[in-house]
Amino acid sequence: MTKRQEHDGSPPADGPRPRGPQALPGAVDRLRALGARERDINLGDLVDAFGAQGHAPLLMIVSILMIVPVGMIPGVGGALGLLAAAIGVQMIAGRDGIWMPRSARQRSVSAARVTAIADKVYPFSVFLARFLEARWQWLAAGRVSVVAIGFLVTLAGLSLLVIGVIPVLVPLMGLPVAVFAMGLMAEDGAVVAGGYGLLIAISAGTFLF
Repeated sequence: MTKRQEHDGSPPADGPRPRGPQALPGAVDRLRALGARERDINLGDLVDAFGAQGHAPLLMIVSILMIVPVGMIPGVGGALGLLAAAIGVQMIAGRDGIWMPRSARQRSVSAARVTAIADKVYPFSVFLARFLEARWQWLAAGRVSVVAIGFLVTLAGLSLLVIGVIPVLVPLMGLPVAVFAMGLMAEDGAVVAGGYGLLIAISAGTFLF
């Protein structure tokens, strides 16, 4: 166990995967650990590290990278959108595993930058986890809702292939994706409902303005 983990109470990266509300800080901590091991992190590394844990943890990490400045790096926003769309398709199909073109998998960012982002996000994720709880399971885990989320995530991801050239729109699309992922990870249907509302608000605002 690292000194950082001794001080902040985060679980070891190779320990048991937390479930429910604690899955959120657990995923951020694993991202931090990945950054500490690598010099550069490409999207293929993220798929390999998080994809086996289910769709929600990987979707959470992708959305975080959309929201922070990493998503505004030319070419990275579109690649993140493609990965989000791939996750969405698998959610609709009810299948595990994520396939991406090799060119998209090789899109990379500095591991030091990712680690710095994870360090800043981790305390906030711990704070948010205090308010999450398993509720409204029909929204958080029901097949109809999961398929609907997968469809919306796919559309949001594919849209970044076009609007991703406008950097400010990448984090805007990342916000509802992050809320959906957080609700799915924590099995909190109230948060999932918030994701639907946020996506409607952003879509309406984008259309009107």
